[in-house]
Amino acid sequence: MKFLIVFVFLSFLSFAQSNTSSLLWEIQGPKQDKASYIFGTMHLMDDAHFYFPKKLEKLVSTVDEVFLEIGDVQHTLINPELLMLKEGSFLTKLSEMQMDTLCSWAKIQLLMDKDQFITNFSKAKPFLIYQLILQNELPDHLQSQEIKIEEILDTKKKKKSLGLETIESQLALFDSIPAVSQVNLIMTELAELSKVLTNFKLTQENYLLQDVDKIHEELMKDIQDPYFNLKFIDERNAAWVKKIMPLTANQSVLFAVGAGHLGGENGLLNLLKKQGYSVKPIQL
Repeated sequence: MKFLIVFVFLSFLSFAQSNTSSLLWEIQGPKQDKASYIFGTMHLMDDAHFYFPKKLEKLVSTVDEVFLEIGDVQHTLINPELLMLKEGSFLTKLSEMQMDTLCSWAKIQLLMDKDQFITNFSKAKPFLIYQLILQNELPDHLQSQEIKIEEILDTKKKKKSLGLETIESQLALFDSIPAVSQVNLIMTELAELSKVLTNFKLTQENYLLQDVDKIHEELMKDIQDPYFNLKFIDERNAAWVKKIMPLTANQSVLFAVGAGHLGGENGLLNLLKKQGYSVKPIQL
């Protein structure tokens, strides 16, 4: 489940209810005999707020295939080499003050002094440090809608989920981010540690309001970086639509992806409409 935390920061949102919105949408292309579906997930939720609607459970059991962002997520292992730099160290890109701030965090959360931290993380990619910071601030008991989907698939259909992407391609997104932006992301997170848990709880509450356009709108405000918006949202949405179209040609498919990908001008729902798909909300 650890790598699901990668995109939790994309979910720190705030939004309101809309009468026509839903987390679950029926999609059907021109001349397609079978309808398919898109469900907007929140990758991790705590036990008290975990949400898995009955209609979603039924769909998992009845559609021909289920696609997540990454297939067979509960059995996906990250190659440790993907988390390490091939040369150099991102620590050298930190100012003395930034290094002191990071080492102070490591002393409290990882129980490592400065020398131990440098020894253990000098070759680590900034993404790994970011993940550790975020992971230490989130609740201990978390559940995943994606893993719940896979448990239903395994129990009722003896099948595995398929993926629109691979873990390697997701990690490559972080590799494409300029080093200075990655450092800024880490330092911003360290400066706002007290807000992480509060924002996480607020996100869970707001997620249940199900307004996918507002989710996307607040996501764009939260990221506030055109490069992140382009790489993590727009380009991935466009690539997914190119895969969704042939996949839904002759079968009924459920796609479960982060809710922030559904709404907006470049969101999955609007992109599919432009391709002639009918797109209808299913009330949960």
